[in-house]
Amino acid sequence: MELLNSGGVETKYYAFGLAAVFAGVFLLVAAFNHYFIDPLLQRRRLHARLRGNKKEQEIRAHIFKAYQEADTSLLLGMLQKLVGLGKIENLQRALLQADIYLGVGTFLSLVGILGSAGFILGLLISGNFLWAGGLAAVLGFLPIFYLRWKKRRKALHFEKQMPDAMELLARSMRAGHTLGATLELVSQEVPPPLGMEMRITYEEQRLGLSMGQALRRMGERVDSQDLRYFVTAVLIQMESGGNLAEILENIGFLIRERLKLKGKIQGLTAEGRFSAIILALLPVVTFAALYFLNRPYVTTMLNDPLGVKILMAGVTSVFIGALVMKRMVNIKV
Repeated sequence: MELLNSGGVETKYYAFGLAAVFAGVFLLVAAFNHYFIDPLLQRRRLHARLRGNKKEQEIRAHIFKAYQEADTSLLLGMLQKLVGLGKIENLQRALLQADIYLGVGTFLSLVGILGSAGFILGLLISGNFLWAGGLAAVLGFLPIFYLRWKKRRKALHFEKQMPDAMELLARSMRAGHTLGATLELVSQEVPPPLGMEMRITYEEQRLGLSMGQALRRMGERVDSQDLRYFVTAVLIQMESGGNLAEILENIGFLIRERLKLKGKIQGLTAEGRFSAIILALLPVVTFAALYFLNRPYVTTMLNDPLGVKILMAGVTSVFIGALVMKRMVNIKV
């Protein structure tokens, strides 16, 4: 019995010793991470972000300078004669709104290069001008689709950040801060993209532009209806006077309620959107499955000229149907 008791006591001490060693090692590693590794990683992230912001501002300044001061290139001159100067300016504004820091000539050259590569690739693969033209159109429109996607994504981020930013602006104005100091506060508290645009606006008015000009430039850099509400309200208040803090609170409330209504509409139209996706993907999935399961059955249609025309008509019909269903469930708020 004494041997068993002594063995049990030794086992307990051994277990306590292992637990103490484990706890000591864990605390040592946690302390080392807290006092050495984590500050080092934070410093590296801060330096990387500062370098990225500096590079981004340099690129943006280069694009502005090249667009406003440089001589018109041959490509831009031809496009201005064909579509007009306003279309070129709108495209440059859309590129800046999407945070794509390319000139109009560079962007259009990229579209042309991808379209030409698609046409040549289609000729090499199929030898059919119709398929080559379709592939050229798909590759040529990829940069445009990417531009629209980034522009819409930035606008959606702005919509989500605007209510909290309006409330922060209103509270800061009620505390007695000036509009410039309020913009600086919002730029520090709100993450990008809204915080970055507020910072740019604050720096522009601090370096010589009037507040109205800086706000108008911010409205041009972002394709957001909510931001235009804010800019318009501030400009009207600067001319006619009024309680700007109350106006900003009302704008934040309206934006928040509109986002709630938009979320409800998206929930109600989810069935229609999923139906459109399934109906659009079902022919493609069926064709791919038949191609791998019974390839001679599918290649007969691909080798027959009439079969190629039927496939093109089917793809066109599916595309038109998907667009119609998207317009049916796309309710603007």
